[in-house]
Amino acid sequence: MRNRAVIWDPGTFTEDCISYQGYRAYIDRHAKSKHMYMQYDEIGNPEATAWYLQDMRRRGYNPVPILQPGGDTRLLQTEQLLFIGGTVRMSEEERIRYLDGLLCGPVRARVHLLGMMLPKWFAPYNAAVQGDNTSWIPRSEWNRRKTVAYWMREYGKQWIPPEPRRSVQLTLF
Repeated sequence: MRNRAVIWDPGTFTEDCISYQGYRAYIDRHAKSKHMYMQYDEIGNPEATAWYLQDMRRRGYNPVPILQPGGDTRLLQTEQLLFIGGTVRMSEEERIRYLDGLLCGPVRARVHLLGMMLPKWFAPYNAAVQGDNTSWIPRSEWNRRKTVAYWMREYGKQWIPPEPRRSVQLTLF
C-alpha cells in the first residue's frame, strides 16, 4: 500500500466499540510507524476526550487529537492535524454555526471532519483538507431510528463493494 495513508479509528461512534485498553493493544499489534491513529474519545464528552488524549500521550502514543464540541479549541492552533467530531447528530444549521465558529478564523492545523461527506460541508473551510463518511448502515439505536429513505436523502447513493479486493485485504496486515 505504497503512497496510501492509513488512519486507525477506534470507532467509538459504533454501538459495540472497542475498549480503551483494547484500542491501545490493537495499535501496539497492528499500527506501523508510518500509520496515523486517532485518539480514543467519547462523543459528547469533551472532558473524557481530553483525558484520553493526555493519557495516550503520557503512555508514549502519538495519536491525532479529536476536538469534540465543548473541547479545547486551542488544538486548532497547536496541532498539525486535528479531527473534528461530534457534528453528525447536529442539525445542518447547528453544524454550520459550530464549524463557522471554529474554522472561519485563522487555523494552523489541517482539519479532518469526521462524519462529513458532502462537498458543500467542506467548501467554506480552507483548513478542512480531509474527511470521512460515517457509515450510513444503521447500527446504533440513534441510527436505527432513521429509515432507509432518510439515509438515502441525507447521504445519497453509496457504492460499497461486497468484499474488499483480496490484494488490499492481504496488504493491510
